[in-house]
Amino acid sequence: MEAMPMQFSRLYSNKPTVFEPIDFNCADAANVLNLVLADVQNPKEKGKDSHNLGKTTLIHLLEFCLLKSITSTSHILEKRRDRFVEFVFFVELALHDGGFVTIKRSVESNTRISIKRHIERGEDFTDLADDEWDHDDVSLEAAIKLLDSYLNLQIVAPWGYRTGVSYFLRTQNDYLDVFQIQKFVQGKHRDWKPYLARIFELDHEAAQLKYEIDQDLDDADQKWKRKKAEILDEHSDRNALSTQIEIKRDELSEVETQLDDFDFKGEERRINRELVDAVERDIQEVGRNLYAITTDIEQIDHSLSTGLRFDLNRVQEIFSEAEVHLPNGLTRDYEELVEFNKKLTRDRDAALKKRKRELIELRSNTEAKQDELNERRQEYYSIIKTADSFKKYKALQKQLAKQRAELAILEGQLKRLDELSEIEAERRELKRQRDALVQRMEVSLRQENSRKNQVVVLFNRYVRRVLGINGEFVIRQNGEGNFDFGIKTTDRLGNDTSQADGKTYSQLICALFDLAVLKVLENEPFFHCVYHDGLLEGLDNRKKMAVLSLIREFIKDGKVQYIFSVIDSDLPRDDDDNKVAFTDEEIILRLNDSGNDGLLFKMPPF
Repeated sequence: MEAMPMQFSRLYSNKPTVFEPIDFNCADAANVLNLVLADVQNPKEKGKDSHNLGKTTLIHLLEFCLLKSITSTSHILEKRRDRFVEFVFFVELALHDGGFVTIKRSVESNTRISIKRHIERGEDFTDLADDEWDHDDVSLEAAIKLLDSYLNLQIVAPWGYRTGVSYFLRTQNDYLDVFQIQKFVQGKHRDWKPYLARIFELDHEAAQLKYEIDQDLDDADQKWKRKKAEILDEHSDRNALSTQIEIKRDELSEVETQLDDFDFKGEERRINRELVDAVERDIQEVGRNLYAITTDIEQIDHSLSTGLRFDLNRVQEIFSEAEVHLPNGLTRDYEELVEFNKKLTRDRDAALKKRKRELIELRSNTEAKQDELNERRQEYYSIIKTADSFKKYKALQKQLAKQRAELAILEGQLKRLDELSEIEAERRELKRQRDALVQRMEVSLRQENSRKNQVVVLFNRYVRRVLGINGEFVIRQNGEGNFDFGIKTTDRLGNDTSQADGKTYSQLICALFDLAVLKVLENEPFFHCVYHDGLLEGLDNRKKMAVLSLIREFIKDGKVQYIFSVIDSDLPRDDDDNKVAFTDEEIILRLNDSGNDGLLFKMPPF
């Protein structure tokens, strides 16, 4: 079986009269363009009809067939399930190690997948029996793992194909940032930066671990703040607190000795023995509990009034300073941090208020018990109330109960201080690990890297050829030690140019970067196809001609499949102002707004 690159071969459905099969130029025909041509015949409604024709929907269908989860999303097949519920889609892919694989996925049961590997291209499996599929009706997760094993994209391991597929199926929304495509916009940098580090042969393991350590450190910092809030300011010195505890224990011991040595006489002895052995023991226990409850309530009130100490202005100042170096995504990170702090404060306050309510109820019950015991004690007291010995005994008991409660509070504070010290040790260890990972990343960035250097050179060459400026692909570490991937454009003299800031140039920069990466990796087990939606829209004619010339040269050896869509009015024109013609072989799909038959789905627009 002859080896071939991983490319799209065929897309079809169980309803060929509504969705006609699309055969891509792939494998030995990959040196031919794959053009989706949309002819808008009603210019006044161009904006509306160009969207409805289906040229962008085609990308969403390919993503669906490549097992993107659509549950609870705005995906067209989920959003308009009523129109597509009877559809079953099939995609045929060429594999690196030869042959093809076909994936079957229905809209109605889109989490159950069937997969079959085969040798011949262009098979039609719409009527294939269930038992003839290699893997029939498997779960979405299992199917993704199976497809991972078939595609075998080794150079991005341990990531699977799903992580990076959207880089090479770019819709209009994916041109906003070269690196942070639309699917990652709502996520975190840890979702995609280590993946890019893997592609460019940097220490991706350190990059991934660094984000995990950062999260662990954030969690430890929040845990430290919560524990710190439980410690009263006057008890923050452990050595001083330990001394107070030893003194309190000694004082307690003295009182206990005096009580043990205390003696009553005659009737007082009989009555007081019963009082001591029964009622007073209970009263002491209730008193200790009531004191502890009251103290806990006071500490909760103190914590609620103090709140978490968090200098938002200082954080904003730091973020603002860092914005110079981090133009993308930092504001969102700051807002997430602020929102996280607010949520943490709300959660903590809610928990404290709940505990306070429980303690107040417990205090009420304890006070009722105390009243009951006091009534019983009063009966005995009426007999011996004139006895001086009883007064002395009661004073010692009261002193003992108070000192025991105070000792318990001090010991609790000491325990919290020790727990705080453990958290501080954990934070120091995490910081040590983080610093070691940052050092590893720095070393990998300094090392000679042929793959990264090839992309740097090739990307600049492509940008210069199409745009007439320099395109600089730069990888550096930011203030947090994480990898930053950046693109800068400069003129021939090296001065910064803002051309890349516009949407038109931005989409070209994205496309040219994709081409540079795919060219460098064309002989590696990686994606060997790319789909650029609306690439030529908004470009002047010279840029259109230049990028088309580059693309034709790019695919001439057939190692990378190039798919793109364009509206007829955006086609480039030759020196005689005639539209540049594409061959029937290059045009894999024609769309128009003349009626339902011109649409991707030959049915009323949705």
